Amino acid sequence: MNESARLARYLIEDLIPLDTAITELVEAKIDKATEKLIAGKPLQYVTHRADFYGYQYYVDKAVLIPRPETEELVYQVLQYLKKINNRISSDRNLDMRPTPAILDIGTGSGCIPVTIKNEYNECNIIAVDISNAALKVAIHNANHHGADVTFFKQDILSEKLTKPNEPYDIIISNPPYIPTSEIAVMSESTVKHEPQIALFTDDEFGLVFYQRIADLCSTWLADDGAVFLELNEYHSHKIKEIYLNEGSFDSVEIIEDMQGKPRILLAVR
Repeated sequence: MNESARLARYLIEDLIPLDTAITELVEAKIDKATEKLIAGKPLQYVTHRADFYGYQYYVDKAVLIPRPETEELVYQVLQYLKKINNRISSDRNLDMRPTPAILDIGTGSGCIPVTIKNEYNECNIIAVDISNAALKVAIHNANHHGADVTFFKQDILSEKLTKPNEPYDIIISNPPYIPTSEIAVMSESTVKHEPQIALFTDDEFGLVFYQRIADLCSTWLADDGAVFLELNEYHSHKIKEIYLNEGSFDSVEIIEDMQGKPRILLAVR
């Protein structure tokens, strides 16, 4: 099956429920959607559906389309949560909250916190984003999947952030990490259709959010907490240095994705 046929099949499957009669109205809907695809609009934005970790999420132009490498980030977090749970079960004297507190920074569609909550219910998750439109999408997805996630609007780069009442056991982020200087080498579809605020940074190497999160860890992360970050693969070594220099982590490691690329940072206290 060639690419055009594959897209056509997915388009029809997502837009038209089974056993729907092909009326003129349905044909017009398919034709309009096809025109958008031909114009370069991503399939997920045409159907408003994206697959992620076995779930379907609503997406529109306010949020990034969830990607496989972010699924791997979620997988690593879930494995860590299971490891924590096993330790608590085997050591009653371990001084750790039985219900982990998790913060997701730059939540976008909400696919990270909603998936984690549905896969590991015994956690409290707060998710933040600077975009009202993105938060609207995330709340919709949480409600659709019955996930109890708390959402807030927050500019993580602001100097006026309020410290949480309790430190977080886990901080997660897939932050903007592409320098604007790299726009010319990116796919036209991504640059034209996906939200630039979720993709690009103005600094030379796309490190501003990684540095900011590292700074927040000094007061926001629990003494035995962990940070999971999706990485810019081209600057992973620079990001690792940021967290090594933060000074409070017992270990800082880079995890490769299924393609062997350095895509996830795990820093543990």
